[in-house]
Amino acid sequence: MKKQLILTIIVISLTSISYAQNNAETIQKGNDNDATVTQVGSNNASIFQGSGFVFYPAAAEEGTAEGNTATIDQNGSFTAYIGQGINEGTSINSEAFVIQSGSNGYADIFQGVLGTAENAEANIIQNGSGNYGAIRQSQVGSAVDVGASVTQTGSGNWSSVLQGFGGNSYSANNSATITQAGSNNASTTLLQGSNVAAAGPGSGAGTAENNTGTIIQNGSSNGTTGDGVRINQGINGGSAFNNTGYVLQDGDFNNAIVNQGVGNNMLSENSEASVYQYSDNNVATVDQMGNNNSASITQN
Repeated sequence: MKKQLILTIIVISLTSISYAQNNAETIQKGNDNDATVTQVGSNNASIFQGSGFVFYPAAAEEGTAEGNTATIDQNGSFTAYIGQGINEGTSINSEAFVIQSGSNGYADIFQGVLGTAENAEANIIQNGSGNYGAIRQSQVGSAVDVGASVTQTGSGNWSSVLQGFGGNSYSANNSATITQAGSNNASTTLLQGSNVAAAGPGSGAGTAENNTGTIIQNGSSNGTTGDGVRINQGINGGSAFNNTGYVLQDGDFNNAIVNQGVGNNMLSENSEASVYQYSDNNVATVDQMGNNNSASITQN
């Protein structure tokens, strides 16, 4: 039977439009737990699930989160963090959700740090401008059969989904989707089975296999500053097999990049990349190293 914790914090001032500062931290050790935090105002919320919570590799206890569900719902000015199996940890059959309404907020979901993320699901929904949304599933480990989505409505937002990232990483049978409605979104990144830094032969860069990455944007000037709009599958010395990368942009002055099996000691096979851009003054790049790959760029 799942153990459920629901924490609701609502602070409303009748004499002023300002809100008090709320801080909520939830720690659940064990498996099959549910945690929900609901906040209105200026808020900080964190949920940690699993058996280990120290965020560094030398900690004595490894973190394991299995069968857990975590939800943070915030309205106002906010910071949200969810960690499931975060200390050299494992996240199995766990789900994490963040829903935020407001601007200049922060949301970060981490499942399986320095370990494994398997059959996990993570979703971030942000309504407003200047927000940061990030999902990380298995750092320097393996991500298998996991799903992630970030949906942002507004301008000037930053988002990323990383699945099986870092040296010696492995990403297989995963799906990741970023959807943005608005303009001037500086950095939008999907990374599957790739090293986040430059790497060469023997550096242990990642492998991406049977993954699907999708970015959909409705607005202009996306990816023209910052790191750009990009899908990276098995890059920086990594390998990519049977992956699909898809970018759809509707608006002017957008920039899109799809990299599959790119870098030193690279390999890409049987992977597919498609970029669709509608309107004017757009730039698209597809980079594939290897055999039996397909690439398509459509600009109207």
